[in-house]
Amino acid sequence: MSHPTRTPISPHARRRAQQRGKRRDALELVYRQGDRQRRAGRSRRAVSLSHRACRSLISDGVPPHLIDRARRIELIVSESDEAIVTVLTNTEDRK
Repeated sequence: MSHPTRTPISPHARRRAQQRGKRRDALELVYRQGDRQRRAGRSRRAVSLSHRACRSLISDGVPPHLIDRARRIELIVSESDEAIVTVLTNTEDRK
């Protein structure tokens, strides 16, 4: 049974998250707090966390280990139903 406040996620995205070792709590954080967005094909957008959002989440009391996981995630979200279509590893911020 699905929890009503849970983020909608496609079976494909669920498999990709599992293959890439991305936890559901980190996906939820990016989906709800992701402030960096770009177009990602027809009727889709890529969502991730900016450095500014990460700092804000730390000051809001979100556990640092969760933010560290979430900042490495980029979600592809359908604009038609707001469901997560796939999960990518965000390599843009790697140091």
